[in-house]
Amino acid sequence: MANSSELPKYSDGAVTAETSDSPRETTAILLRRISRALRDPQTEDWLTLDLSMAQLKLLFSLFYRGPATVGTLAHVHGLKLPTVSTTLERLVRAGHVERTNDPDDRRVVINRLTADGAALVERLREERRLRIDQALDKLAPRDVATLHEGLSALAAALGLNRPNGSAATPDVSTVETVR
Repeated sequence: MANSSELPKYSDGAVTAETSDSPRETTAILLRRISRALRDPQTEDWLTLDLSMAQLKLLFSLFYRGPATVGTLAHVHGLKLPTVSTTLERLVRAGHVERTNDPDDRRVVINRLTADGAALVERLREERRLRIDQALDKLAPRDVATLHEGLSALAAALGLNRPNGSAATPDVSTVETVR
């Protein structure tokens, strides 16, 4: 593979899919570009959110990982306990998260999504799914099959192939609970 100083660059110095001769480099660039495009807020739900990025991260974490203590969330996100606690308090006031005592240890507080919080995350996820479906509908069946083959290989290389088709998530049950 040519080193990056030999690849043509745009005025900002970025190597692009159009300027790279390397299929590997071009693929990596295209994957980053697609990922960025899918994160770009397009709908009213995203554009009218009154939530910080930290709040969104905690909402999605609770959605994917389930109920968690402040300590577990702080560990998973690499944040300090007071930062997570303050962010969660804002989500509680907004009606997206509720706090309950652990039935086995009343000193432990469990944070979980409310029905409104889960519905918000689902709406935001649905936008991405819809955009992917619309793009796939524009492809010829042969191109979809080729894309499937390539993405399946990439998923396997990343260790994402699971029997139920879901990505592996870190096991937070081994995280020490910080109270």
